[in-house]
Amino acid sequence: MKVSEHIVYGSAASLALAPVFGVKTAFFLVGSLAIDLDHYLDFLYYGQFKNWSFKKMFEFHGVLGRWKERPNFMALEAFHTVEFLLAFLLVAWIAQSTELYLLFAGMCFHLVLDMVRLSQWNKIGNRALSFIEYWIRSRKMIQAGVHPEKIFEEAYASIEERQQNPDGVESYAYN
Repeated sequence: MKVSEHIVYGSAASLALAPVFGVKTAFFLVGSLAIDLDHYLDFLYYGQFKNWSFKKMFEFHGVLGRWKERPNFMALEAFHTVEFLLAFLLVAWIAQSTELYLLFAGMCFHLVLDMVRLSQWNKIGNRALSFIEYWIRSRKMIQAGVHPEKIFEEAYASIEERQQNPDGVESYAYN
């Protein structure tokens, strides 16, 4: 789902919560947007932490979005996992913090929106929702001769290639 869509839906949900939580609903909105910081971490990882450009990060994920139909596409977004969310919920519970609960609720809201969109595309399997799930599925892919990170490496290479040849057509075509 696009950032602009998350802003619209997150803002609408925050406004709906405002009568109950007042200005603290801003934490819900922040949670519904900040969860996507893991996409930036992906970009940094696949670029070996050499390119810190937000613009290039959006290009990288744009390429991946266009490639979502490719076979063996499986993404792991760290902040979108059950383990991360449960750890965050545990911290909120220990702290008994309304603000942390609202951040958590915003992240869950975001994840539900993502899953609805993936379902609309019939691509729910494109995202691992757990580190354990990713580990199991990636082992099976490797045993089948497919490296789970190959698509992401190719996507990063394509934006690097485009930077060197800005007038060219995306030449990292899928075979």
